[in-house]
Formats: sequence, C-alpha cells, structure tokens
Amino acid sequence: MNRVEFLDILRDYLKGSFSEEEIGDILRDYEEYFLDGTIEGKNDIEIIKSLGSPKTIASELIAETKNKEENNNMRLKINIIKSNFKRQYINLKDRVSEKLTLDIENNNQNKRKIIQLGLSILSLMVLIPRFLIVLFLSVVGIILVSLIGLYIATMPIIMNFISQTHEVMGLYVFMSIAFVGGQILAWQIYIFIISIYKTSVNRYKNWMKTRKLYINASKKKEANNKEENSFKEGERDDE
Repeated sequence: MNRVEFLDILRDYLKGSFSEEEIGDILRDYEEYFLDGTIEGKNDIEIIKSLGSPKTIASELIAETKNKEENNNMRLKINIIKSNFKRQYINLKDRVSEKLTLDIENNNQNKRKIIQLGLSILSLMVLIPRFLIVLFLSVVGIILVSLIGLYIATMPIIMNFISQTHEVMGLYVFMSIAFVGGQILAWQIYIFIISIYKTSVNRYKNWMKTRKLYINASKKKEANNKEENSFKEGERDDE
C-alpha cells in the first residue's frame, strides 16, 4: 500500500460520518504526515506502519467525534437546566420584591405594617441559615489550619524516621506533594465559597435597604400629608 491508496481507503471509511470539508481537512493532515516522513527519509510503507491502518484511524476519529457530541449535548442540557433555574430564581425574586416593596402612590399604614412584618419574618428565616453557614465555614477553616499545623509539627519526627528507613522516602515525598496539592485546592474552594457567601450577603443587605428605603419614604410622605391637612384645617378655622 502506498500513500495514495492509504488516503483513498481512509476517505472511504470516513464517508458517512464526516462532511466533505471535514474529510478534506483530515486527509490533508495525514498528507502532511507523509510529507514529513518523506523529508525524514522514510518510505510510504514505513510511514503507514507508524500511522496504523486506515480503518483503525477512522474508527478512532469517529469515536472521538461521538464523544465530543455527547459532551456537547451534556453541556447543552446542563446549560438549559441552569438557565431554567436562573429564570425561576429571578421570577421568584421579582415576585417577592414586588410583594415586599411599598407603593408610595397607593400608600396606606396597614399595608406598610404588613410589609414590615414580612421583612422581619424573612430576616428571621435567613438568620438561621446564615448562622449555620458561618459555623460551617469556621469549622472548615479551623480544620484546614489544624492540618497544616499538624503536618508542620510532625515533619521533624517523620524526617527522623525516614532518615533511618530510606525505603519510605519516595512514599513520603509523594504523600507530601499530595497533601500540599490538596491543601491548595481546598483553600481555593474555601475562598471561593466565602466570596460567594459574602456576595450573597451583600446583595441581600442591599435588597433589604432598598425595601426599607421605600418604607421610610412612605412614612415621610404620610407625615407630609398630615402636615398639609393640618395646615389646610388651620386655614379653614381662620376663615
């Protein structure tokens, strides 16, 4: 089999699984392999032996393409789920915000008290998860720091033991590398979770401040209305 026959057979195996443009790109890559091999002084038979059979090459390329398609489909499904979850979250957030935001134009004292009560209940509901999250993060932080301290404290003892039994030196080095790598990964995840928590808390605080802003504005408007009514009643009494 020579180069032309190899590429023709490969083309036949690729048909039906790839477009003509994709087949052309693949054959061009293998044509380049043959050119590089020729420059190195190899003949077609030697190059074909190093590449393998056209059928094997086509099977591997087709399998690789199917895996990519499955991964893309999985990513697409995950993105759809994330988009649906995000949309539902935004809708729920908007509904809650709408219910707990006082309408200044249609303001009444009873509605304001109901909204204030709703905000107080919501704050109590959020307080327990916040406490648990802070407790969890504190415990995890203490564990991570304790592991580092334990590793440093036991290092002289272990090194002294290893100096007498050199057979376990490689194992200790491997475990040390694994420990350091695990610590780096754990601290990155830990810091990432803390940053998400802080962002969530800040957003919630800003959201609550906005709701209270409407309530305070409502109170000011109500006070101004009372002053205007008192002033008008005073003018009528003077008349």
